[in-house]
Amino acid sequence: MNKLLNALPRRQRGFSKFGLLGMLVILVAGLTFGLKVLPVYIDHNFVRGVAETLVDSGRISTMTQAEVREEIAASMRVNNVRDFDLDSITTSRANGGNVISIVYERRIPLVANIDVIVSFDDQIQ
Repeated sequence: MNKLLNALPRRQRGFSKFGLLGMLVILVAGLTFGLKVLPVYIDHNFVRGVAETLVDSGRISTMTQAEVREEIAASMRVNNVRDFDLDSITTSRANGGNVISIVYERRIPLVANIDVIVSFDDQIQ
């Protein structure tokens, strides 16, 4: 019996109820933040990819700004990208090449009156 008591640790180790509750709160907060912000970045990367495809293929040189927006809008409809303002896409010509500018910001309500603002400013040449 004495050997059994000596084998037990002198202090108990592990999570307390408050420690477990704290970890749970941190986990839920991280998941909430990730699940609300991640789709914005995924949508932006998709729009940027479509614009890069237009520039790389050379089709941009024969298209007007309205045609570029319509091409991107068609791809967005197919891939279910919502809440994107097509007016944030502009085209210009610089140094003998075409440039697509994607400049916008998104406000994402996080919790109660706390919002996250994500801003994007891309120049695709």
